[in-house]
Amino acid sequence: MHQMKGSVIPKAGETLDCLKCGDLYVIQKKRGYRFSADAYLIASFVEENAGSKILEIGSGSGVISIMLAGVKGLVVTGVEVQPDMVEMSLRSVALNRLEDRIRIVHSDIKDFNEDGFDAVVTNPPYRPVKTGRLNPNRSKAIARHEILVDLRGLLAKAYQVLKPGGRFYIIYPAWRMVDLVYYMRESRIEPKAIQMVYPNVRQGAELCLVRGAKGAGKELVLYPSFFIHNLKSGYTRGMKGVFERLSMSKNPLTFN
Repeated sequence: MHQMKGSVIPKAGETLDCLKCGDLYVIQKKRGYRFSADAYLIASFVEENAGSKILEIGSGSGVISIMLAGVKGLVVTGVEVQPDMVEMSLRSVALNRLEDRIRIVHSDIKDFNEDGFDAVVTNPPYRPVKTGRLNPNRSKAIARHEILVDLRGLLAKAYQVLKPGGRFYIIYPAWRMVDLVYYMRESRIEPKAIQMVYPNVRQGAELCLVRGAKGAGKELVLYPSFFIHNLKSGYTRGMKGVFERLSMSKNPLTFN
């Protein structure tokens, strides 16, 4: 582990968690929104050449940006609206010595006006405001409910910031896949690849990984179904492959 300077040491109410990929770490809130296997799935799904210019919408703790930059060599701008998350993620970036590859911008994505990105990556809030219980923890509520940006607004912004032919990557709940594909088409980001993600072979799909391209033609590839766990509660060969692609150790993190 890198020797920590005082400015990057976790504060009270925070944890320092090893990502087990390339000796990378992230600082998280103990009781706020914490990353899960979703972050590894979307980071592994992104297929861009080293040095590509990436925008992560809703970068949160910075975990996805850190994996994309630290493992895949991408140049990432993370946009995050919550000031405490911005400050915390900046410390994580400094801890991993990735300041030359990651820039964190404190902004509502609706107010972000840069463009020319090779790809947009996002693990966005997914519940419309009037559905489900709103979590009393604000960071969790913003991560799960479309309080500050909805799917249509997010895709409109992605179209605006992408260069022609630029790619859009998202991990999203399976139950909202129809909405996602509809709004992608509406925003002129053509769906190009979809992979359904299942907890195991006995349960229905919970997530979908989707890649689109700005202004592209109609041609969709459906990838083989992806299963996270086998029936003995261990990780499947596919999930172990995700960890391997992210250079993780033989003893990857487990999630509740």
